[in-house]
Amino acid sequence: MATWTLWREIPDEWVHEILLAVRDSDKRLYRVAIELTSRRLGIRQGKLLEMPKAQRHQLARRVLSLPQSEEISSHLFTCWLVHTRAPMLCAWLDALEIPHDGRGVVEKFGEEPSPEKLREALERLLACFPRLDVAIYLRLFNEIDEVGWEGLEEILSGDERLRIGRESTEAAEARG
Repeated sequence: MATWTLWREIPDEWVHEILLAVRDSDKRLYRVAIELTSRRLGIRQGKLLEMPKAQRHQLARRVLSLPQSEEISSHLFTCWLVHTRAPMLCAWLDALEIPHDGRGVVEKFGEEPSPEKLREALERLLACFPRLDVAIYLRLFNEIDEVGWEGLEEILSGDERLRIGRESTEAAEARG
């Protein structure tokens, strides 16, 4: 799943949360996203920055939801995950016995773990972290060039708990 498609699927509050987190942790990356939004929508950057952040971020979502925004979209999601969801990233990597830097960043990936090990690691994550966080992370994780594991792709496409979409998110939150 391309990262630009996630912007269309996640709830409005998440768009705002992700972009706020990026603004707080990597101002340069946030500025690039705002500059791109400004150019693509034909809005002066100063005017865009004068808007309330939630409104600005919904406009950015429109631009980030385009296929041409894949590269920056990937950077934004990665920044958000590493800076705000590191314990989840580390828990996944630890469950799979993949060495990392303590913040969830991996230098080199080994062989694909067995389907049983992947399912066990997934269950651990879902027991400790919000379903949507896990779903987004695992989709992005499987997009890493050295990963692309078939077993994980099967889990992602077959497990209803990992479905990303406004309707499935709202339904899952309503169920608790």
